[in-house]
Amino acid sequence: MKVTKSSKYTYSRKYTGNKEKKNGHAMMRILLIIICFVNIFLYYTAYSYYDNILTALARYELPVGFLTFLKYFIIFCLGFLIGLLVILAMRLRVSMNYFDIKVLLLAGLFPALALILSFSGLVSFLINTFFAGNEAIRELYYYFFSRTDIWALWLGIAAGASVRLRLMQPKKKYKHQAMD
Repeated sequence: MKVTKSSKYTYSRKYTGNKEKKNGHAMMRILLIIICFVNIFLYYTAYSYYDNILTALARYELPVGFLTFLKYFIIFCLGFLIGLLVILAMRLRVSMNYFDIKVLLLAGLFPALALILSFSGLVSFLINTFFAGNEAIRELYYYFFSRTDIWALWLGIAAGASVRLRLMQPKKKYKHQAMD
């Protein structure tokens, strides 16, 4: 923007032509938001019909561990796209594309630990050893760690919210190019 002096105390601003850059940035952001919505719908549909997908995959005799991984991978991708959609809606201005590991550690450490502990026998071993099989603590452990769908979704949202995107890269001006 150029500032021109039109009178003694008034300055007027003339727009010098960044409309193409701003429109390109807005169109790229809107396109990514639409793609995120479509992908969220597809992953949610895949998760909704997961039992039907399992019956279709039954003839291939896939391992149970792989099918469990597939289920949580679908949920993680769904959460990642939701987190990415939130970041795109925030219109953050960043200087480069990067993955913010601090945000992932702050928001995703707890659900990652809950996912790891829900599938390991360590916590149940500690409950049986130290609390002598107290029924109330055992039920608390079961209801807290059995929500692995929520933990996977939370971890995906934390990973998606850790992405920082710069949508339009400025043109680099090289020394051999003529400057306007």
